Amino acid sequence: MWKQVGIALLAAWLPTSGFATELSGSEPSTSEPSTSEHAAPEITGALDGERREWFVLSQGSDSNASFVELGDDINIDITGSVDDEVWEGEEALSISLSMNAEQMINAVVMYSIGASIVPPLYTSEGGEVAITLTRYERTSQTVHVAGRIEGILALQIELGEPSNQAEGIEIDVAFDVEAQKVEF
Repeated sequence: MWKQVGIALLAAWLPTSGFATELSGSEPSTSEPSTSEHAAPEITGALDGERREWFVLSQGSDSNASFVELGDDINIDITGSVDDEVWEGEEALSISLSMNAEQMINAVVMYSIGASIVPPLYTSEGGEVAITLTRYERTSQTVHVAGRIEGILALQIELGEPSNQAEGIEIDVAFDVEAQKVEF
């Protein structure tokens, strides 16, 4: 859980300029639970032209998909790992969404190059990324969110330095995740 809190704090600290679009309807999810012994990835698509998959790991009440309530806002943090059993930051895809009255008001997407979510990394800050939500359902302890991320993630070399879209990578992924409520 501390790893999630660190990622959430880093995502909140980084300036954001990702382009967020409105909820495009309540389309039902087409993903079905996997019947094999391996979990189905919750985030799939292409990154820099290569087919990729990320898994949202959880163990008991500790999950890589969580949300917190801050007044009327709900902040959802999702981190997908390339391995379906190992919690690590290398090549992780992090999605942070801020919602208010079921409307997305802010979004940040980061793709880590190294073992942690610090530069160098690819980010929606300075890039041209559109996030479209196709599903947003909330219960008292969970938020089910699904959508698509498309565009260019910009490369950020150093913390505090602007990112460079010319050295960016293309992203086109879909996600379908259930986040658990975090209470302090």
